[in-house]
Amino acid sequence: TAQTQEVSMTAKSFEFSPATITVKKGVPVKLTITAEDVQHGFSLPEFGIRADINPGEPAIVEFTPDKAGSFTFACNVFCGAGHGGMKGTLVVEG
Repeated sequence: TAQTQEVSMTAKSFEFSPATITVKKGVPVKLTITAEDVQHGFSLPEFGIRADINPGEPAIVEFTPDKAGSFTFACNVFCGAGHGGMKGTLVVEG
């Protein structure tokens, strides 16, 4: 069995860090996302993923990417004036 790819991220107005995550197709991924200020969201529509990230309560997102390419993830909880630009990229290597 492939080793799970574990990534820790932070979410704060108005950015995810790291903003680009590179993983491998077919290998399970575990994202631990911590909000540093207010509530944020994590939406990765191509993989049917949506999570709320509440301050002080890391969100755990687990999935196995089944397609390669670059996919945009975004905050889908309105977090202020810069909310629309709060995005990142998941790069899945085939």
